[in-house]
This record gives sequence, C-alpha cells and structure tokens, in this order.
Amino acid sequence: MLKAHIVLSDLSHHAEWRDGLITVGKSRITPHAHPMLEALLVRTQGQWFMTVRERRVATAPDKTIACRDVDTEQFSRLYQECALWPLDYLMIEVAQAGCRMRVRTGVLGSVPVYCHARNDEVTLSWDFADFAAHPLAIDTEIASHRLALHTVYSARQLCVGVNLLTERASFYVEPGKASYRYPAPAPDTIPSPLPQGRDALTAFSELLHQAVSVRPIAADRISVELSGGMDSATVASAMATFHQRIASKGILLDGDVRQPQIQRRQLIANRLNLSDETVEITAFPPSLDLQRQPGQARGLYWEYYLEACAALWDSSLAQGRDVLFTGIGGDELFPAYADETQEKNGKEPGWRDDARHCAEQLLTPRALSVARSLRSFDAPTSPVPVTALLAHACRGPDLLRHGLWPVNPLSDPSLVAFCHRLPRDDRQGREVMRQYLHARLGSEVFPRGYTKETFAQVLPELISRQAETLATQLRDCALADLGLVDQRAALRLLNTVATTRAQAPTAALASFLWLERCVRQIN
Repeated sequence: MLKAHIVLSDLSHHAEWRDGLITVGKSRITPHAHPMLEALLVRTQGQWFMTVRERRVATAPDKTIACRDVDTEQFSRLYQECALWPLDYLMIEVAQAGCRMRVRTGVLGSVPVYCHARNDEVTLSWDFADFAAHPLAIDTEIASHRLALHTVYSARQLCVGVNLLTERASFYVEPGKASYRYPAPAPDTIPSPLPQGRDALTAFSELLHQAVSVRPIAADRISVELSGGMDSATVASAMATFHQRIASKGILLDGDVRQPQIQRRQLIANRLNLSDETVEITAFPPSLDLQRQPGQARGLYWEYYLEACAALWDSSLAQGRDVLFTGIGGDELFPAYADETQEKNGKEPGWRDDARHCAEQLLTPRALSVARSLRSFDAPTSPVPVTALLAHACRGPDLLRHGLWPVNPLSDPSLVAFCHRLPRDDRQGREVMRQYLHARLGSEVFPRGYTKETFAQVLPELISRQAETLATQLRDCALADLGLVDQRAALRLLNTVATTRAQAPTAALASFLWLERCVRQIN
C-alpha cells in the first residue's frame, strides 16, 4: 500500500506533504496512488502518524490526501479511528524524541507490505523488487518447508532480513533496535445453532452484500473475475445486486472441462447481465523458463498463470476498470471440523499425500530433517484464513503493477466467522452458498456433482513439451547449490511428469520449479 525509505535520524524532523508523498528530512514515504486509496497525515507536538487505507462509502470522493495539525485529544481520537479502520490499511507512527517508529497493518492483507531494517535505515514496500538491489541470503529453513509443500504464513520469508508484515502485526524500530510482534490469535470458531428466527441464507446474503458494497465504487470501474466456479459466481451475483452491466473476465481452459465451463459462463453472464470477456489459456500459456527475463519483476511469489491473467487485467484497465473483485477465500468459508465426517472428493486426500511424498523425494537429508521439524515461526491464527492471505500475497503485487486494486469479498472476516460457525448441514457441500446461487441463477447452473473447472492438466502438458529445455536449465540448480535439493532427484521427477503427466508429481515439480526460479531471481 506504500513504499518508504526512512533514515531513523530524520524522524526528529517535521513531516511534510510534498507532491503526493511525505518527506521527513531526506526520508520519503510514498502512498500507492489509486482511486480506491486515501492517505492521511496527522501531526501534534512531538509525534505524528500517517496511514494509507481503503476508502469507505462515507469517504468524500475527492479526498485523496489530507494533512492535519491537531491537539493531543484530537490526535488520540484520529489515531483510534485509523487503528480500528474496518478495511485494509497500513499505518506508520512516529515519536520524534528518540526517533522511534512503529508500522502496523490491518486484518485483510489485500496487498502485503515487506520491511527491512539495516544500519538504522528502514525500507518498506509492497514490491519485493525494491529489496533485491542488494545481496540477499536465502532462509534455508523456510525454503525447506516450502519445498515439502507446507503452507507457511509467517513474518519470515525466503530472504533473511526481509519480513512480511502479516495481518495485524507491528514492526517496531528505534536506533540500534528492531523487533517484530505478532497479534493475539483470533478466537477459535466452533459450529453453533443460529439464533431463533434467523436463517442461514438470509444472514449469508446480508453479510456478503455488506462486504461487496462497503467501498465507494461505480459500476464502470469494476471487473469481476469469473472462472465458472461457485466462488466467483457468488461474488458476481452479489455485485449484480448493486450494479448493472458489470464486466466479467475469465480464462477459458482446454480439454474435458472446456465445454462445461463455457456453458456455465454463458448462463451466469446472461442471467446476471454481465459484459463477459475471456482469453484462451492456449494463447497465453504459463512460462516455465527458470531464467528471469529482461524487465521481469523480481518477486517472492510467482503466479504460474500470470500471462493469461495479465492479458485480462490490461484489458480491464484499458476500459477504465481499475478495481478487480475476486472469489479468493471461497474455498476456506466452509471447513469440516475434526469431529465431523469430511466429505470425500474422489482421491484428493491420497493425491495430496502422494504429492508431499514426491516433494520429499527431492530433498537432501538435511533439508528433509528441517522440513519435518515443528515450526515455531508461523503467524497466529487470523480472522482471514491463511490460505486466502497467501493467495492475496501471491497476486496483489502483480495487480498493483497492472494498475488494479483487488477486492476479495469472500475473505471478509465477518463473513468468514459467520460461515465457520454455521451448523454442519449449512456448511457441508457449501450448502448455504449453493442456495444463494440457486436463488439468483437457477438450480441448473451448479447442480450437485457438476464438472468443476481446473487447471490440473495445463502444467503437465506444458512440462512434457518443454522437458528437454527444463532439463538443460537444471544442469545448474540453485537449490542444489544451497544443499537443499538432490539435483538427480529433480531430473528424475521431471522425467516422471513428462512421461506420466500425473497430478501428484506435477504438484511437487511445479513447487520446486517455482522456488528454483525465485532463488535464481534473488541471487
């Protein structure tokens, strides 16, 4: 949400707005410029804070930047208002005496910010490329867990010293010192009966509609991702409640899922009166090249389908649509608890176990020992599920580079908490979401057992066609040089995927190739 380079000794100076950024001595804080965001600088005797945050409906449309000089009482009131802001935000607080500062973040994690403190200088940025100009060391413990297909949401990242500001976290800095503090864990949720006279569908609809309408957005600035699945269709249906002729964007897949996906998209677009646009995955295949291309942004996260997504994002921006609504978070809305019989979905649990086994076969004994150790660095339980936060982190920076601001209504904490507490019958099979969609689209769009869209066959086919090139590039393996991966095992796994196109080894190989590419970008 911002970029900043701050020399701590500068914090004794007065903070000023100049040409869209805050200057403090020679230090600079630059809020990300987007109509969905507003920035505020509040100063009082001896201290100041600034925040960049998402706009709410009540925000004046022309209020982009504000600077206020206030007394102590007003300062405290404005500070509390910003700290409790219900949408995404980032805040920097400064005490001029002692040149101390704290950076804190909101709960949504729409676009994460990274931080690095060195030699009494602090760098903050949503773009990891801003840290890659200097030599960085790889955190081999983090890398080992990622190679083993473990889900890791943590302040610690792939590069030593570059921390992710996780949701609700705080980063404290003063001359000679820096510390990171996680928030208290979010309360556990357990299923509970709905209040008497309250039905699940009505409450779900109200919370969803609140999540999509809280920001001041005109219909001609909105795009909605539409894959053909239930999550994106739910968001599109909710948006159509408030706006006419919304633009929907999606990637058309190939193979057996293609025709069902096309038919569902057509039904959804017709019944919601969407202006629908698609691109073919075959026209924008994922890049498997392990070498960083000229002009390519360095990053800790890499979206395999960025090429096709970018084509749609550029189209949206060309149409003046700079806000993208997504279905991220839908997979996490309806968990099964330990005392419940979880629905089986084909061979998915076994497939995941097989993928982890394939991934572990890549690791050296040292890396495998680390990957099997208990972790002590994970962020605490959050109001937004971890996998949704990781999806935000993966895609957010690329969206900002393309001029778009992401909105993920199904990750809204109030909606998440409600759905997690629903009785089993309302959660199982996404029952309440299914009822919502049936009421708006008809029961035939998402019948039980419908053929789901999936990217599962895209990478196996692509890897098979490019196996020789990948094998050549893997003769020099950065992860092997770090002592984390057995290079011969990596080549064997590549051959397995090329000959079998099986899903489990593909998942392990794709994760390895992603991390190999990241390490090459960094070193």
